[in-house]
Amino acid sequence: MNFFFFISFYFLFLFSIVGYGNLFKNIFRLKENNLGYLGILGIFILIIFTYFINFFIPIYPTLSLFLLIIGISLFIEFLINNFKILKKDFIILIFVFIFLIIFILNAKNHDDFPYYHFSYINIITQLENVFGLGNFNHGFRTPSSIFYLSSLFNLPGTDYNLIHLSPVFFLGFTNFIFLKKIYLNLKNKENFSLILLSIMSLALINIFFYRMAEHGTDRSAQIIILLIFFEIIEFIYKKYLVEDQLNKLIILITLAVSLKAFYLIYIILFFPLFIFQQHKKKFLIELIKSKIFFICSLFFLIIITINFINTGCFVYPLAMTCNENLVWSISLVEVNHMNEWYQLWSKGGASPNYIVDNRADYISSFNWLSNWTDVYFFNKVTDFVLGLTFLIIIIFILFFKKNLNFKSFVNKKIVILYLILILLFIEWFYNHPALRYGGYHLIALLIFIPSALFLDSKVKFDKSLSIKINVILLIILLVFVARNLNRISKEIKLYNYDIFKNASYNKEFKNYEILNRILKIKKCNLSTDSCGEEIIKYKRFMNKDLFYKER
Repeated sequence: MNFFFFISFYFLFLFSIVGYGNLFKNIFRLKENNLGYLGILGIFILIIFTYFINFFIPIYPTLSLFLLIIGISLFIEFLINNFKILKKDFIILIFVFIFLIIFILNAKNHDDFPYYHFSYINIITQLENVFGLGNFNHGFRTPSSIFYLSSLFNLPGTDYNLIHLSPVFFLGFTNFIFLKKIYLNLKNKENFSLILLSIMSLALINIFFYRMAEHGTDRSAQIIILLIFFEIIEFIYKKYLVEDQLNKLIILITLAVSLKAFYLIYIILFFPLFIFQQHKKKFLIELIKSKIFFICSLFFLIIITINFINTGCFVYPLAMTCNENLVWSISLVEVNHMNEWYQLWSKGGASPNYIVDNRADYISSFNWLSNWTDVYFFNKVTDFVLGLTFLIIIIFILFFKKNLNFKSFVNKKIVILYLILILLFIEWFYNHPALRYGGYHLIALLIFIPSALFLDSKVKFDKSLSIKINVILLIILLVFVARNLNRISKEIKLYNYDIFKNASYNKEFKNYEILNRILKIKKCNLSTDSCGEEIIKYKRFMNKDLFYKER
């Protein structure tokens, strides 16, 4: 796909998503006018739709085109009705996504993309939900909502060349949200710590997450979690939780869980929201009665249903949520084996080149700590922490004042939130201590929050402050652009990447093998021909395709 068409579709998808976000806002009578959050809402409603519709039909390219056209129509209507009010915001949004063009120009996608991301997207664009999909690929046992969003980017004639774009929308809309937070607080001359948290978060997601090929499903979820913590801290400053803010938090937490199942533990973040309320009973009643809470609960049920029909487990690979007696189920032996393998991989006990002996013994207690320190902490974690340290030093140089009021540093509510953050860090470190599995945002927030609170005292909201903030934002932008230009230069040499003739990733990263295998199994079973050495069997169940392994 040449550069012109690639970029044209990129912006059409952007406008369509915002259009659906505005539709969602109007249906549920939300008061949100931040274009970034309208984008998040658009992503949310489109994901729910694709999950639901795929129970009955594939996400055909023609359906995706129809949805794109409807979304653009909704955006045009929204633009006409709100252009005078949101003119500056529309311009900023466009500029944010113009700068992100350099992010989406990739010759190579995430390492897991050809392994199972593409295959899963390929399947849901050709087949309705089938039972036992997890028997074909380990990756199919932990599907992500980003696959369902990506399926909507497969338009007629595009040959799947656009389906890798999903991460840019999570990054772009979040960039816009944090930028708006910075300038709104700067204009109102309040909450300097929120300005700093926004700046630090922008630095994290643009400097450390600058490569699209590293995003996969993990970093989009971590970007969403940064927003969750920011919203909770903003609520602490306001001392009251408005209905729209509660709805946003419910949606953001649900979205994070849908992107990666192990973020289910982040439901614990509702605990501080509850204990900070003066009228706790009223809060619970309003939460349960909320239409957004109902929609999110329904979406959660859909997600675990998909997990169940794929594997026989509601949350894979937690054996306690599995029923191995179903014909399509993954055996408990294999579930436990994969649970052990995920821990082994994240604790440095396995790599593409080696694997330790005595796996069960290695991952128990802290037997893994010494080896993990050698093979992973040095240099992946240390490089990340050093990068964050350098960022904090720059911020301290720009904003440190000698007359800081240390009494304002301690806030009981933020201390409670910080303790929960430490608890989440301990869970991460003990069970899956790999940065991609939730480590980036936890380590960053453990540093960002106290740093921002420490500097939030006796700040003068004057012209010099605005200049300093603009300077550091410019530095973030320049580093983001420079790192991506360097990456693209390397990809041109390594992959013979021609941006203008084919702006999409290489065809070698498209994997049609599993879909072809599924179709072949169906054909040979329906025709009673021999399926050769194929170990996966096929039958019809509840008017659905079902694939299983004989035991």
